[in-house]
Amino acid sequence: MFTREEIKGFKDELPLKGIQMIKSRTGISRPTIYKFLEGEEIRLHLAEKIWKEGWLIIQEMKEKRAELKRHAEEVLNKEY
Repeated sequence: MFTREEIKGFKDELPLKGIQMIKSRTGISRPTIYKFLEGEEIRLHLAEKIWKEGWLIIQEMKEKRAELKRHAEEVLNKEY
């Protein structure tokens, strides 16, 4: 269902704690998540859950970084 290139891009985008976050949000075991990230066969519904939750985590992290960057710029540009 997912190509190796798609999975590699997904894996590269995940934050350091991404696997643990997927595990806690979905209840899917870490070994199953690692199998998916290594391109091994897992059940389709589990792959879909990992994929969806992972991209939600990636999006949340990007939004959080952008917000922190905006805040830092505001602080640095503020005149005293």
